[in-house]
Amino acid sequence: MPTVAHLVSSYVRELPHLEQFIERDLVSFHRLARYLSPRLSADLGREVEEGAIVMALSRLRDKMGERRSEQQANPLWGQIQLSLREGAVEIDLRKGARTEEATHRLRSLLDGSPDDIFNIVSGQYEITLITSAKYEKKFLQALKGENVIHIERDLSFLYLRFPAEILYLPGFYERVLSELAWENINVFELVSTLNELILVLKAKDAARAYDLLRHRLKEKPAQKEKGAKSKSEK
Repeated sequence: MPTVAHLVSSYVRELPHLEQFIERDLVSFHRLARYLSPRLSADLGREVEEGAIVMALSRLRDKMGERRSEQQANPLWGQIQLSLREGAVEIDLRKGARTEEATHRLRSLLDGSPDDIFNIVSGQYEITLITSAKYEKKFLQALKGENVIHIERDLSFLYLRFPAEILYLPGFYERVLSELAWENINVFELVSTLNELILVLKAKDAARAYDLLRHRLKEKPAQKEKGAKSKSEK
């Protein structure tokens, strides 16, 4: 039989950003308890006291803090290297009979510059090309006859380079993306290799995303004073 704590945790996960609000102590637990109470009582088939819900939320917040502190204390986070590269464009194609062949021939149009950007992401029905903006006209000319469904300009790459071991840390991708979503920074594409995660962002957001992740991913876990009450419990 489900418990109050189990159901409260489940409800919180359903609501976008609520976990982050709770972890940052920005939510009144008493008000949230009143909001969750009717559903909780219905699911359990009995009335649930507000205090029990507040206690479940408090314990959930503490578990979130412990999980984040344990995660942040891992020395692998400190080994993440970030870098930015500007001037990219994304070209999206609908797959046709020869689209795969046409896109792979594009590599011959590159001039060999070490700063070149060229990535191909092939889905079941579409292909996405991400390349340096200077190649846009050449590529579109070479792809004449293909079904170009979208072009996104003014893009930048944010590179996260890390030890391969970090891929075995649960929540790595979620942590990176949630930090950006919290600051209303949109990610257009994700490209990953064994030791790199590449975020494709609008150029106007790239510098802010770089600074945000540089500070948030490498910050030391905060120590909470024993016996201190949070605002959410008052």
